[in-house]
Amino acid sequence: MKIDFLSKIISSYLAPAAQLLSSGHGLPSELAPVKSVAIIGAGAAGASTAYYLEQYLHEPYIPKHLQYNHAITIYELNERIGGRCAVYRVPGQTDKVVEAGASIFVKVNLNLMDAAKAFDLKLRKLDDEDLAIWDGQRFVYQDHPSRLWNIARALWRWGYAPFKVRGVVNKAVNNLLASYKTTEPFESVQAFASRFKLDKLVSVHSDRLLKDHGVHDSFSREIFEVASRVNYGSNLDEIHGLGGLVSMAADGAYQVVGGNFQIFEGMIANSHASVKLGTKIARITRFKEGGETKFEVTTTTGSKQTFDAIVLAAPLHLLGIDLSSLDLPPQPHVDYRTIHATFVKGRVNPSYFNWTSNAKLPTHILTVNSNTTEFTSLSVQTTLDTGETVTKLFSHAPIEDELLNRLYTTRTWVRRKAWQAYPKLKPMPTTADDLAALTPEEKQEVKEEQRSREAWGQVEVVPGVFYVNSFEPLISTMETETLAGKNTARLIRNRFLGYCPVPILQK
Repeated sequence: MKIDFLSKIISSYLAPAAQLLSSGHGLPSELAPVKSVAIIGAGAAGASTAYYLEQYLHEPYIPKHLQYNHAITIYELNERIGGRCAVYRVPGQTDKVVEAGASIFVKVNLNLMDAAKAFDLKLRKLDDEDLAIWDGQRFVYQDHPSRLWNIARALWRWGYAPFKVRGVVNKAVNNLLASYKTTEPFESVQAFASRFKLDKLVSVHSDRLLKDHGVHDSFSREIFEVASRVNYGSNLDEIHGLGGLVSMAADGAYQVVGGNFQIFEGMIANSHASVKLGTKIARITRFKEGGETKFEVTTTTGSKQTFDAIVLAAPLHLLGIDLSSLDLPPQPHVDYRTIHATFVKGRVNPSYFNWTSNAKLPTHILTVNSNTTEFTSLSVQTTLDTGETVTKLFSHAPIEDELLNRLYTTRTWVRRKAWQAYPKLKPMPTTADDLAALTPEEKQEVKEEQRSREAWGQVEVVPGVFYVNSFEPLISTMETETLAGKNTARLIRNRFLGYCPVPILQK
């Protein structure tokens, strides 16, 4: 869907008479204009926060007389930019890379598409790859070269279920796309979800959402759940409705040639931030200086630097930083799902799949939730001049050599990586009707979960400290990390000018 960006900047919005927070309240003395920002993490969240913050502090977003001198410093534990977006280079053909983490984005991911265009990155459209679904014994579905044949077969097997689901998916995507048109920052995830009508979708498991829309169980199990398994490692009774719908919204998939991480390298390069790779932070300390709140960042090597604001742009449980002096509010325990990725250079064994055809195996083999399936997905990443392929296997547990011996006739290179890839997208019932449908035990669990999440619902968790990844329990993708980064940049911008909507510029 093409977004029509609205009117150019209106000067009266840019120079409010008084400094105000987005709540309309004046800035207290401890919320003095920010002049320096430390961003902890150089993944999608951190890179996009820096990128949009740099834009929002200059013309045409604000006139020269309101601009402040500022500095952005990015700290990254690893020796690379990209966070959970990373690649492996193929031995012997280092010009070929395979995505080890976040693999694709889609045409409606406007921030990523715009950034790739701005940085002159070459995109590869993934539209020439066939798909099959394996139940552990046979293929229950295979793409056919004829689109009409695929539609006819889908109607025969699932009736109108695909069309029902497509309608629900499109509605959710359009609601999310509406957020690109807003100029307002959101101080809480709940406010964002409510504003764009996503709160109801996160209030129920995906299986219940599908039943409520009259979707047949066979389609739910053989298609919808297959998508949620490969995208979020979750079955339908483990993921909220929004997460499930996002799994199905994969029309027009793209990759950046050479690796998606280049988008975030480009964002950081264009932010003009000072980048400190391979740097571990020991602690962040809050203190007062001249009546203003400041933050001292101390690395494990003992170096120290003072900032006016802190952006936490990585999951809190991965930071390993002493934040005790910040007096953060009670934090919920957000479970992250561990996904095992196994990369194999070799030749897939057709007999494993009872494949006797002379045709090549499908490019993407996904699996249903069954005791007989031994992995979540197997996808060809690239085909080499030797005829070998590099495939990527996803699984919930490490894949041992015994299984590889059966899956491949030969293999010359194997790499294994375990990712804490994304949070478990648990439902968050929000209305009395939602709670009424639950058992007493479920109600108690939900109430405890909601109390915990409400305590951590703010993006600005304490004055001057922003947590970009607070959005992840709502939805976790590369694109939504950039939405969260843009929102955080808007909130920080309010530290400079008070309440001042970031305009949407006409293209």
